Amino acid sequence: MKKVKVRSLASGDNLSISYFDFPGTKKGAPTAYLQAAMHGSEVQGSLVLLKLREYLKKNPPLGDIRFVPFANPVGLNEKQGEYNQGRFDTSTGINWNRAYFLPNKEIDWASLLAHRDDVPKLKSLYRAQLRKNLLGRSKESLAYAESLAIQLQLLSIDYDHVLDLHCANQSVRHIYVPSFAKEDARFFTNSPFQILMTNEFGGAFDEVSFVPWWILAERCNQEPLVQAFTIELGNQETISTKDAAADLESILNYLRHRGVIRGKAKATRPTQCEQEKYYCQYAPIGGLAEFVAPLGKKLAKGALVANIYHPASEVACTPIHMPFAGIPILYHSSAIVHEGAELVKFFKTGPYGC
Repeated sequence: MKKVKVRSLASGDNLSISYFDFPGTKKGAPTAYLQAAMHGSEVQGSLVLLKLREYLKKNPPLGDIRFVPFANPVGLNEKQGEYNQGRFDTSTGINWNRAYFLPNKEIDWASLLAHRDDVPKLKSLYRAQLRKNLLGRSKESLAYAESLAIQLQLLSIDYDHVLDLHCANQSVRHIYVPSFAKEDARFFTNSPFQILMTNEFGGAFDEVSFVPWWILAERCNQEPLVQAFTIELGNQETISTKDAAADLESILNYLRHRGVIRGKAKATRPTQCEQEKYYCQYAPIGGLAEFVAPLGKKLAKGALVANIYHPASEVACTPIHMPFAGIPILYHSSAIVHEGAELVKFFKTGPYGC
């Protein structure tokens, strides 16, 4: 186990994050980086990484593997009563997973394109330029969320496969996939619902990990050399050792497929949906929400999804129906909802859906 300091506190104490390195046994084998709990209430992935550590002690990988069980000590420790806020930096309001810096602003593309046919050299040169930009950014005056993000980017910059483990409200297991990697994503055996992303950067860790390589690939007219995913492992604020075993096997199967670890991999047939067809239905009115439709099951247009009850109003209940045919993926975490809350997210299905 290694540690890196990420924040000094007013008390004189320091916060650090721990990470684990397992060196590969095969020179030139693909490598992988994993992290969990960037949002403090999303800790199922931390349990999965504990199980990964136990696995790797008995089964050394072919390629180097690095993982960070708790990527954000501030978010992890941010308790309010029984609950963990942990999604936003309370000092600035920044979403912890939207503070990353896209490090390809100053790139010598000509020198890179000269080595487009030498993949190891190309990767090494590009990473050196990305790292230089990250180190330059780290010397600027930054909010803590931004500084932490730079530290995590530097920890992950040398790895070919980047997996960011999250959880999502009340949800079925799903995964965000760069669309160029949709065939490889079929090897995540415990991610039956998959959202296909475009080459756009919105500040998230998976995006900052794959977008630079997608940009390079378009310039070189080749496939991207790095894949990155956000893996949503069910509900926040909870852990399950039983589910962690299936979550780990899903990740190991993908790593087998990509040659990071030994063994045969098997493909699955997940439901894949383009990002623009992943729809959010907002609460039209505040109240107490009861969700009545099962997650992960196809529903017809007009099917009842939830009832919002109004104990202090003349109108007792507002039913919420599916505006399109679709598959509910995620429900609001709490029964208490205000108007405009993200009530349900679902895949659109049918002729204009996935």
